[in-house]
Amino acid sequence: MKIKQLFDELEKIKVSTKSDFEKSGMVNRFDEMKYGFFPFGLGILTENNKIKDTSPTDEIEEGGIMVLGNDFGTVTYVNDVIKDSDGLGEIKGTTVRNMEKRIPGLFTDKTFFTNFYLGVRTNKDAKMMVKIEELSDGYKTLCYDFFRMQLDLVKPKLVVCLGHHVKNALISTGGVFEKWKPKSGSLKELYSDGKDKYIIENTALNGIKFIIIPHPCFLPELLKYPYLEKLKDFLNPDKQSS
Repeated sequence: MKIKQLFDELEKIKVSTKSDFEKSGMVNRFDEMKYGFFPFGLGILTENNKIKDTSPTDEIEEGGIMVLGNDFGTVTYVNDVIKDSDGLGEIKGTTVRNMEKRIPGLFTDKTFFTNFYLGVRTNKDAKMMVKIEELSDGYKTLCYDFFRMQLDLVKPKLVVCLGHHVKNALISTGGVFEKWKPKSGSLKELYSDGKDKYIIENTALNGIKFIIIPHPCFLPELLKYPYLEKLKDFLNPDKQSS
């Protein structure tokens, strides 16, 4: 699938949903980097993508892995990333650096990195992991609808969800994701009861499997419990063939 298709769809909602973004403390900036989570970047974090220009030929294969973050962060963070990376974006970011080191198998032409919430937070003074402002119902709906569109177009087999904010965003959509309740619960609880609650197979979304892990920015948490071991099992093609 050509990634330009996603940007074309995002362009259509740029003007009509401006008020939904503003009410939620967000601004709909996108397609500004070559090497970053979609929609601020292309969503392909490969070595080749670091050096090539944004182009309609950039594409992602079907049947791969989707990595799902919460949002791209604050305006201040975005401006710093652009300044430090000459427009490539997130090359020096903690999230990408930790994943690249700990989960090298994700960095393939069949992995698409994206965010659930569109846009960039306009609260310039907020730290990266501070809870985002109250989100309007219209904004949450358009983000979920666009996420569903990404699933339909990218057609991943597996989705790796990064951290509590993503878990809670999916819980808010209802359905089988309510298995991850309560929102205040720890990720460790989902791993510790022997029932594999950290994995969800969503039959309403073409049987796509979702796994939740701590956000890679919290590396000590990610390493102190067997999250990575379980994730590697989850990503093992031999275990997904049935």
